[in-house]
Amino acid sequence: MSSEIVLRTIGLGKSYRGRRVVQDLNLEVRRGDVFGFLGPNGAGKSTTIRMILSLITPLTGSVEIFGQDLHRNRERALASVAGIVEKPDFYLYLSAVRNMQIAGSLTLRRTPKKEKIDVCLGLVGLSDRAGDRVKTYSHGMKQRLGIAQALLCDPELIILDEPTNGLDPQGMKEVRELVHHLATEKGITVFLSSHLLNEVEQVATRMAIINKGNLIVQGSVDELLRSNANTVVVNVTPQKKALLLLQKMRSASVVETAEQGIRVEIDQKRIPAMVAALVESGCQVHAVIPEKSLERYFLSMTEQS
Repeated sequence: MSSEIVLRTIGLGKSYRGRRVVQDLNLEVRRGDVFGFLGPNGAGKSTTIRMILSLITPLTGSVEIFGQDLHRNRERALASVAGIVEKPDFYLYLSAVRNMQIAGSLTLRRTPKKEKIDVCLGLVGLSDRAGDRVKTYSHGMKQRLGIAQALLCDPELIILDEPTNGLDPQGMKEVRELVHHLATEKGITVFLSSHLLNEVEQVATRMAIINKGNLIVQGSVDELLRSNANTVVVNVTPQKKALLLLQKMRSASVVETAEQGIRVEIDQKRIPAMVAALVESGCQVHAVIPEKSLERYFLSMTEQS
């Protein structure tokens, strides 16, 4: 994966009625990322996206997209960018193809060719419903149609604000698979804002967490979760004997027991000593599995902030 930075915010800030919504925000999105932009509701995610897309003006700081300063070179900076903020709007009594023609004529200043529309609808899995009125579409299909419209300009960077909001599990799966396909097969960098942590965990390669407008952490998803993986599942027999021993250890804290083992909070450096103590007591340790959970990591980071 290239280390080229395609999107950078530098000291970005915004206030409404004297209240600071985003402050001193420094983000870096690299080419090929599926970048998860995470935060509780009201954390400043949508405000940040609007500033990145030049829909609102920052109070402080700047945005660089593909090396172009957004304020000085807005048209060049946004030339290879597409974005969907909140939910896309359509002419519900028109077909998907007709909506694509209208959207294309507005964004590209010309009606896109039928071949181009067919390709974009095919990418999002709507080829067989292309001629149907959009009012017959499910919420998930409308989200995918919105992404198809965004793809008309052949973006190198696509920004999605809560794309799975309000979707049922099937709709979430479809959008998640589409995001993965766009990144891995089409080479499109995806900036994905969401508060649905499980969805982001399954698709994101890098992420940033903000809270109350402040950046808490950013980096590789795997590395951040691994660095915080102090919860392990100990698969051990006999479990009752092991549980009694673990409860007496000062270095370990038993969280709960389950079929797969005993969940234990413990410093990674102390795991070998824990295993040795269990073995010496006559227990058989079959596995010690680090529990990497974006939800646990997110909660720990936002609570600390």
